[in-house]
Amino acid sequence: MRILLAGILLGVLLTLPELLQQHKQARVENALAVQQRMAAAATEQALKDNQRGSVVVNGSGAPLTESMVQRAVGKRTVEESGYISVWNWQGIENVTASARGLDQLHHFANSYLVGFQPFETESLWVPLYTLAIRKEYQYDHLQYAGLADIWQTSRQAYFQKRGDCEDHAILLADWLINLGVDARVALGTHKGQGHAWVVAIVDDTEYLLEATSKRRQSSWQAMPLAALAEGYEVEFQFNRDYFWAKTTSAPTRTYRGNHWIRKSQFIRG
Repeated sequence: MRILLAGILLGVLLTLPELLQQHKQARVENALAVQQRMAAAATEQALKDNQRGSVVVNGSGAPLTESMVQRAVGKRTVEESGYISVWNWQGIENVTASARGLDQLHHFANSYLVGFQPFETESLWVPLYTLAIRKEYQYDHLQYAGLADIWQTSRQAYFQKRGDCEDHAILLADWLINLGVDARVALGTHKGQGHAWVVAIVDDTEYLLEATSKRRQSSWQAMPLAALAEGYEVEFQFNRDYFWAKTTSAPTRTYRGNHWIRKSQFIRG
């Protein structure tokens, strides 16, 4: 009997590591299945996000519509349409911008801020921290077969593993807007290279947030003041509703004032 019990015990001990490994593998597979279902649901929802709309230009009696932009872009080559376009309308310069999305169509810049918030938080530093640990930086031309600029909506930017500066900035700005912050995507250059970042106005103070930064800041006080940020040359800025253009060629580190003009309003639908 003792020999039989010893044999049974030895058999259990020998199979225990295998059972534990199978249990661990099952947990991993279940977790992956949940993630896949969430990603599929997010993709399905992203397709429902409404980016259609028109732009009402200050000083113009007629709106600029998305269909007009898409017709104009349709006359270009695939490579040419892969760049951000800044539009003039009825003699008014720099009224808005558009960019090519994952659906291969040009949409107005404002439309990429679809009102998406991954989860609720009371801490303003959480969105930037989340971006730092979740999303990898990758140039568009490496991800999209040589095309220069392909934009992701804020929802797509959260669920897509990789993205460039616009994708990071769009998600960060949209999330902060949901938290009640006056946040805008800024377009310009950083050290001479085309770039996008976020300016956030909190308690009448302008902060420059580098959305592509992978430093895990866990305090809003660690965010740099826009007035002290070197190397950034802003030309345009936008949020969900408005598009601003700088009225002077002189560089600036301030994002409000007489050197900015609100050129247009985006009307979704």
